[in-house]
Amino acid sequence: MSITLRGGGPLERTRLSASLSVGFAALAALFRAWRNRRHAYHLSEMPDYILTDLGLKRDDVSQALHCDWREDATYRLAVTAARRRRGL
Repeated sequence: MSITLRGGGPLERTRLSASLSVGFAALAALFRAWRNRRHAYHLSEMPDYILTDLGLKRDDVSQALHCDWREDATYRLAVTAARRRRGL
């Protein structure tokens, strides 16, 4: 099965291909953000001593989960833990 575009030359196929690529990339980004937020939520259920071993505090996890949905909560937690390890 193939898709035939009327009057569609190579330029039309390129535009369709680019649009599909952007659409799939956006869908993948939304899924990745949802999955990472779910992992951050699981961190919030861990006891404090495990969070301390990871270099985090419960407030860090809470703040990361309350950030904008477009921001990656796990990235924010990783940066926070890295700063705490370096003593910044």
